[in-house]
Amino acid sequence: MFDNIKKRFPVFEKKPELVFFDTAASALKVDSMINAITECYAYEYANIHRGIYDLSAKLTKRYEESRSNVSKFINSPSSNNIIFTKSATEGINLVSSCLSEDYFKDGDEVLVTSLEHHANLVPWHLVSKKIKIISTDITSKGELDYSDLLEKINSKTKLLAITHMSNVTGSITSFEEIKIKANKFNIPILIDGCQYVPHKKINIKHLDPDFYVFSAHKLYGPSGLGILYMKDKWIDKLGPYQGGGSMIKNVEIDSSTYLDGFQKFEAGTPPIAEVIGLSASLDFINEVGIDKIYEYENNLTQYAYDQIKRDNDIIVYGDFKNQTSIISFNLNGVHFNDLAMLLDKKNIAIRTGHHCAQPFMKCFNISGNARMSVGIYNTIDEIDYFIKSLNDVKIILKS
Repeated sequence: MFDNIKKRFPVFEKKPELVFFDTAASALKVDSMINAITECYAYEYANIHRGIYDLSAKLTKRYEESRSNVSKFINSPSSNNIIFTKSATEGINLVSSCLSEDYFKDGDEVLVTSLEHHANLVPWHLVSKKIKIISTDITSKGELDYSDLLEKINSKTKLLAITHMSNVTGSITSFEEIKIKANKFNIPILIDGCQYVPHKKINIKHLDPDFYVFSAHKLYGPSGLGILYMKDKWIDKLGPYQGGGSMIKNVEIDSSTYLDGFQKFEAGTPPIAEVIGLSASLDFINEVGIDKIYEYENNLTQYAYDQIKRDNDIIVYGDFKNQTSIISFNLNGVHFNDLAMLLDKKNIAIRTGHHCAQPFMKCFNISGNARMSVGIYNTIDEIDYFIKSLNDVKIILKS
């Protein structure tokens, strides 16, 4: 099945030599998703939720079927819990802004971790005049320090905002003990699932977060689209994030009333074609099988990790006992950007820098590192070529 998977990604028709190891930043795009968006714009497009004519009615139906497809993919209780935003980042900003208006009181604490992407830190900074941000430690292996986190949960804690999978190490968070302690104090949980959802099966009903965000573009889907899962009680409790069309019941010159449910959070013309495209990319993932994808990608990453660890000149962040798909490292005596530029000459694409995770880097007293991350289109041969290329670069830069 995976032997011919590259044929589904048009970029390889034009650049067959490309070795793409930056899927953690954004996945390459599958043909069925591209076709779905093209057909939507070419033959099906109209604004939705507003027109009673055939074109609008049909696309409205397809758009809401796509919402249902997203709901089924994460096994949420209902498609009514799915809110579309322009990005996962906006989803977190939506939650932080709405909680600041309708939930947080002065002095409340929000607990975050040093594993977080900036997208799950900066939105809380924007409302920090009302709240106090508490950070939990990470271990020397780049994983969450659960003892420290559990110890810091108390009666002042009003929200936990935690990544499901680190975008630096691929470390996967276990929420079992966290949920027990959070439930004791009736603390809601927001989970950043951007890295996790493309690789492992998720069951929202079992995980039971209050808020969960992820991105379409990491799911071989379009950019400009995020997904926010929100529990019913918060949909009912929180007020709108933005105002405009599609979310109102009635408007006067000096006042307005709003629709109930998820609709009050989706002001304006939505990302119509992007939602259609995401649904197509989820169909592709379902066709291949998310469990098979995880097994395949995990085996690739384990193989790469084992090869990299043999080189004493390479510092690896993370030990691969509880992570997947991502390996972050530095080559002794070589700047990570120099490494990336020389690998690019060999048609290998990796990410370097702080990966929008500066608190993580500061924990290890580094400014950044190199990150290779695998996707469904990568192969063992590419891993071997990558390892050989690392050795070649080392010889060039250290000679």
